Amino acid sequence: MHWKEVLPSNRYVAYMSEHANPLDHDVLTLLYQPLIGATAYSLYMTLCLDIQKQSSKKVERTHKSLMIFTGQHLDHLFKERKKLEAIGLLTVYRKKEEEEYVYYYHLHPPMNAAQFFRDDLLSVFLYNKLGSKDQYRELRQLFSIEAIDTKELENVTQGFSQVFTSIHPSELKSTNPEMLEMLSSTDSLVGRPEPNSPYQMGEGDFDFQQLTAYLPSFIPKEELEKPKHQRLIYQLAFIYKLPPEEMANVIQDAMLHTDKLDLDELRTQAKRRYRMNEKDEPPRLGLRKQPDELKSLNKVPETNEEKTIHYFETTAPIEYLEELSNGAKVYEGDMDTIERLIFEYKLAPGVVNVLLDYIFMVNDKKLSKPLAFTIAGHWNRKKIRTVKQAMELAIKENQKRQEFKQKPDQPYTKKSRSYAAPVKQEPVPKWMKDEKWQKEEGNEEELVKAKQEAAKYREMLRKKKQQKGES
Repeated sequence: MHWKEVLPSNRYVAYMSEHANPLDHDVLTLLYQPLIGATAYSLYMTLCLDIQKQSSKKVERTHKSLMIFTGQHLDHLFKERKKLEAIGLLTVYRKKEEEEYVYYYHLHPPMNAAQFFRDDLLSVFLYNKLGSKDQYRELRQLFSIEAIDTKELENVTQGFSQVFTSIHPSELKSTNPEMLEMLSSTDSLVGRPEPNSPYQMGEGDFDFQQLTAYLPSFIPKEELEKPKHQRLIYQLAFIYKLPPEEMANVIQDAMLHTDKLDLDELRTQAKRRYRMNEKDEPPRLGLRKQPDELKSLNKVPETNEEKTIHYFETTAPIEYLEELSNGAKVYEGDMDTIERLIFEYKLAPGVVNVLLDYIFMVNDKKLSKPLAFTIAGHWNRKKIRTVKQAMELAIKENQKRQEFKQKPDQPYTKKSRSYAAPVKQEPVPKWMKDEKWQKEEGNEEELVKAKQEAAKYREMLRKKKQQKGES
C-alpha cells in the first residue's frame, strides 16, 4: 500500500555523510545481502552510486526515476526500502512542500566486519540465513586477519616531537584570529564516527521503563543506562522472546554476585532462561514442523504407514522427544543436537523425526551425536527432503547394516550352503517391519520383472526334471 505514503511523482533527496570505500562493498555484498535480499541491496547501491557521482554528495530526483533505474514497481521498492531502514543502512525523513511530501534519504555506511560479527543480533541472523556452520566460518575467515602479539615486542615508534624537531610546542597553539576562526568552523565534513546504534529495534518492541520497574533497588541503575548494555538487553529480549519481567530476572541472575553487568554472563543467563520456559522449540528454530510444500501426505491417513508419515510431518522434533520421554523435559544437549541437524545439516523437521526414531531404536533409546551427524550428512548429500524419502532410505540402510553384520569371518562354502551362526536382529521401528516399505523406491517394475523371470526359470527346471523322469 505504498500509495498511502509515497507516489511516483514525489521527490526525494538522497545524501551521505561518509564516503563509501571498497571494503564497504565487500561487507554489503557478503554480510548484508543475505539478510536483506538482492532487491534491497540493489536499491542501496543504486542510491549510493548516484550520490557519489555528484560533487555535492547529494542528489534530488523523483521516485519515478528510481523505478526506471531499478526496473522495480514502487510498491516493491517501498517494501524493500523498509529493510534498509530496519537494518540501519537508511534513515528516512519527510517534509511537506506545496501539498506534496519530499523525502530525505540519509544513507549510512555498513558496519565494518568486526562490528558486524560482534553484533549479537546480526551475527545470529546471518548464521541462520546461511544455514551452514561451514559457510559462516568461511565468511568470517574472509574478513579475518592474523593478529600479532605485541606484548613481548619493544615499541620503538618515534613520537611527533622526535621527528618534527623544528616545531616548538608553542606553535601548536595558534593565536592568529583568522586561523582560530578556521579551526573552530562547524561546517559538516566527511567522516565516519563509531556508530552507537547502527539500527534501531523499533518503538514498542520492548518497554525498558517497565524492565527497570521490575528490578530490585540493589541493582545499580547506571549499569543499565550504558548504551552498549541497553543495546544487548534489547537484542537478547528480541532473540529469546523475553518480556520485561523475564528480562529483569535474567539481569538479576547475571549480577547475582557482583554490581557490574557482565555481558557474556547476561547472554548465558538469557539462553538458560529461554530453555527453561520454552520446551517446544530451540531459539530461532525456523521450521517447527514439516512445511506444507514438503509433505508427502495430503489426505486423511488411513493405513498404519500413512498414519506414521502424518505423525512425523505434523510433530516438531522437540515434541517428539517429549512424547518419547512421557512428557519429561528434553535434555539441553539433545535440543542442541536437533538445532544442529536443522541448521547445519539442513534437514527438514519431519526428516529429523525419522532420523531420531531410527537412532533411538538401534542405539538403545540413546541419541548419539556422532551417529546422528553421520546419518544427517549422508541424507543431506542424498537430498532427502520428505518424510517418505527418509523412511525409505532408512529401510535400505538398515537392510545393508543387517547384511553386513550377518557375514561371518569364514567365507561361504557349498558344504554349509549358508553363512555361519545367524546374527541377532537389531530392534527397528515398527514402520520398518511393514512389508509395503520393503520395496525399493522407484523399482516396482524391476521387482515385477524379476519375479516373472524367476517364475520362468522355475518352470524350465520343472520341465527338465519331468523330461529326465520320462527318459
